[in-house]
Amino acid sequence: MRGKSNPSRGFTLLEMSISAAIGLVLISAAAKLYSKALSVSVTTSQRAQLQQDFRAAANLLQRDISMAGAGALGQQGLSTSAVGLPASTGTLPVYPCTALVTCNYVNNLPVAYPVNPTGSTVPYLYSIIPGYDFGITVNAAQGATDIITVISADPNIQLNCYSGTMNAAGTQVTFQLPIALPSTCVLPITASGVALTTPEPLNAAVPIGLQVGDMILFGSNAVGVVTGPVGICAPNPAATYSACYTVPFAANADPGHINQPTAASGSLAQYANSATPSAVRLQMVTYYLAIPPSTGLPTLMRLQNGQQPAPVAENVVYLKFTYDVINNGTVTTNQASLPAGTTPAMITKVNILHMSMRSQGRDNWSRSSLAQYGGYEGLDLQTSVAARNLTSQQEYPMSCSTPPCY
Repeated sequence: MRGKSNPSRGFTLLEMSISAAIGLVLISAAAKLYSKALSVSVTTSQRAQLQQDFRAAANLLQRDISMAGAGALGQQGLSTSAVGLPASTGTLPVYPCTALVTCNYVNNLPVAYPVNPTGSTVPYLYSIIPGYDFGITVNAAQGATDIITVISADPNIQLNCYSGTMNAAGTQVTFQLPIALPSTCVLPITASGVALTTPEPLNAAVPIGLQVGDMILFGSNAVGVVTGPVGICAPNPAATYSACYTVPFAANADPGHINQPTAASGSLAQYANSATPSAVRLQMVTYYLAIPPSTGLPTLMRLQNGQQPAPVAENVVYLKFTYDVINNGTVTTNQASLPAGTTPAMITKVNILHMSMRSQGRDNWSRSSLAQYGGYEGLDLQTSVAARNLTSQQEYPMSCSTPPCY
């Protein structure tokens, strides 16, 4: 007698093995698909963030370089396109630095201003100050990075509307605002489209008013650094002046050693007990790489006047510049260090040879923590920025009455 089959029997071992194998294949394929999608997502996110940070840093750097010399050193002709700084024996002015702090932001060392080309030791302030190999070394194979400093007039404050008088020691200027504004006083239009009728007060808040660390150019031959808060004084005579302010330029009180009243030349003491020339606040900006201890990441830094340096972009691992110069009609291009016989006043174009940046990692920048997702994304900027004011000055130079002209 034939037995009946059991319709509720389970899968055989062979069937189970085949099902498990197929399941593993499907799970493996799904895992690989998920990993690939995650890799693409991470890469896309890295690339988007990198491009955004890169674009912002590049735009800021290009904007500042293009403004070099605007309204200040670069528009006064070849004979006055640089300002001699005071330098007593053993005390050279240095940069960059913040107010009342040691000047050691670039590679933990102070940087001296360049000297003029005549062989003397007098340091000069130029609209563009190259810093070949002055920066830190991030990658030993690439070598030291560069720094760059650019200077222009600050349009936020109208010092040329004021009349200044120096004290006997050359350490304090009294600025008074004439009731009848001089013809050189050009007042700006506010963001709301309203034209100012009087200049902003010198003791106004940031960024309008004078701050400790601000660099002031008097005429074309003297520079001083503000060393204290702006004071208020009584206009004298009241029938002529509507406002009065005192601004200290204390001797040797600025960390960059700009205020040296006893120096033989270039100091504010040359105007002691007399009226000062028309003044302008300079905007001095230095770009350099640093590795802040708080992040451990190589960072592009921007230092303006005597304020604290501000990070522009992290993971900038290389920064290099070259320069185009024109000397008596002869143009020399792509110079890492300026040729003999030329000065920074002859620069017409700044070439950003390399600004290399890579994407943010999850760990310290020196470890490839994203290797499982294809590593880091990277970008490198190579472009040229015309120093518009310096280029115009070189192509249409003013006459030089007292050679040598720099």
